[in-house]
Amino acid sequence: MDTLFSLVPGWVIALLVLFVVGLIVSAGVAVFVFLFQVGVVINESRKPPHIDAGDYRLDQGRDVRPEARGREAADRGSHRDPREL
Repeated sequence: MDTLFSLVPGWVIALLVLFVVGLIVSAGVAVFVFLFQVGVVINESRKPPHIDAGDYRLDQGRDVRPEARGREAADRGSHRDPREL
């Protein structure tokens, strides 16, 4: 009675072994990349949060460059800003 290895050509066995080794290497690379990303996330989470000490005003959103004010006034037409009265 012949064994399975004697019925299958050697190149097929070699190809199967290479395929299995490739799967193992691919899984190892995937695990390494995943653990690396987890490490980066943990490292970034340990940094202190950004504390902004900027000076903000309520009307900061109305700050416009002088050249843009002319276009803005033209877009508004005859409507004037109540603060300008």
